[in-house]
Amino acid sequence: MISIRNLSRDFYSGELKQTVLKNINLEIEGGDFLTIMGPSGGGKSTMLHIMALLIEPTTGEVYYNNNKLNFKDEKALDNYRRDNIGLIFQNSNLISCLSPLENLIIAMNSKESYSSKKKKCKELLDKVGLSHKYNSKVSSLSGGEAQRVSVVRALVNNPKVILCDEPTGALDSVNGKKVIELLINIRKERKCTLIIVTHDESIGELGERKIYLKDGELHEMDRNIQNI
Repeated sequence: MISIRNLSRDFYSGELKQTVLKNINLEIEGGDFLTIMGPSGGGKSTMLHIMALLIEPTTGEVYYNNNKLNFKDEKALDNYRRDNIGLIFQNSNLISCLSPLENLIIAMNSKESYSSKKKKCKELLDKVGLSHKYNSKVSSLSGGEAQRVSVVRALVNNPKVILCDEPTGALDSVNGKKVIELLINIRKERKCTLIIVTHDESIGELGERKIYLKDGELHEMDRNIQNI
């Protein structure tokens, strides 16, 4: 489903060059559950952001379903991201002036009626225990509640791939566990690909495939196929 070939990424500060990713090759199949671990600065978030089509690699190629993506074509990237990828970050990044329900509706790209969109979004919020928060102010949500809204916001367009960058980093252990359980259940239910970047080894160990990035180099650890 996702093919990364001979990929490198450099960043520059003046004349100083830092190579964050070095000749990365990775094949990801539909329905895979990957966790990406490694020390800070090892290239984890950069690699995820390239897979999310947010950062252009310096060299190398990215394919989705055997289609080579052109990082110079912003419109095509936007369309592909909208139709195929759900993004979840460490912070919920909700629009503060909108309610949870409105945050979901505005993210939908379908041409359904407003009432149909509203119904679907309410059903999603019901699934994560937030039926009592439809029209609350975002500022009134707890960290765990806001992150659950951000998870379901990533699902409104039925993405084939869910990419998560430290999705529990701003949460306590109880809420962090709830969010991870939610993501794993969604992946099983929808049979989508789930990729999680994390510093938390207990989350990293859940991956059916575990990737370790250090100093820009990729090491795939043993596969751990479990009935999670």
